[in-house]
Amino acid sequence: MEPEIREEVDLLALAAEECARYDGCRVEGESAAVAGDPQLLRRMIRNLLDNVMRHDQPPVAVAVHRLQRRAELRITDHGPGIPVSEHEKVFEPFRRAKGAGVTRGSGLGLALVRRIARHHGGEARIEPGAGSGLTVVVVI
Repeated sequence: MEPEIREEVDLLALAAEECARYDGCRVEGESAAVAGDPQLLRRMIRNLLDNVMRHDQPPVAVAVHRLQRRAELRITDHGPGIPVSEHEKVFEPFRRAKGAGVTRGSGLGLALVRRIARHHGGEARIEPGAGSGLTVVVVI
């Protein structure tokens, strides 16, 4: 499904605006323009950051890079992480990670992130962090 609104959106600028709403959030990378709906892309980044700030702990690192004709957004936290067996399951609606101390939230945040990424021809996945925490990677 193609986005109904197609504008050139700088993912780095959008990530920087959203990250500025939180203490302990830093952004790095390069300008990466993607064609899409700016409101949906903002919602995607906000859901990711809200999720990290609700369940994990700062610092949170946000990185944006160009990958040929695509853009990659990486959000890394330093919280307890989630078991690898839960990495795909947390993208299901109303699903929350087990064993990560998750007590709040509806379980819709990451499901919406993946849906928005796919709506823009991309994908979202989770990678284990180095040591502790995890990284959510969105490629659009």
